[in-house]
Amino acid sequence: MRLSSIFSRPLLIYDDKCSSCGKFAKTVSVLSRGWIRTAGHYYSEEAKNAKSLVFPTDYDSTKMFWLINKNGAHGARSGLLPVMKEIIKGIFKGGMNLDNNDNIACDYTKAISCMSTKNTIKRVVSMIRNSDKFAFQNY
Repeated sequence: MRLSSIFSRPLLIYDDKCSSCGKFAKTVSVLSRGWIRTAGHYYSEEAKNAKSLVFPTDYDSTKMFWLINKNGAHGARSGLLPVMKEIIKGIFKGGMNLDNNDNIACDYTKAISCMSTKNTIKRVVSMIRNSDKFAFQNY
């Protein structure tokens, strides 16, 4: 099966050990009316399976959020525009059951609170610095 068909409906993989990242994922899912599926890097089997299909075995994909769609995997800075495009698609195609998402199951008792101004700035700077893309054109 082709990767582009597996990810015909986009998947957002986020840091589910971070409370602000969980809120980001939930916001993206709600804005897209459930079109964008969500899964956490650490606690979601769907994310683990997707990462094993897309990324090389020696690649650390946990250093940024990823949007995986029919074109490929877009990380951090290179994922911002595809996230916005998928949100717009979701407004028209959405209406999916939001409960089918990973429930944005951030266990806030285990989550690192990233809500301070200092941590938020660090995450934004890290997102701007980091960027990566894995295209599906060869599959």
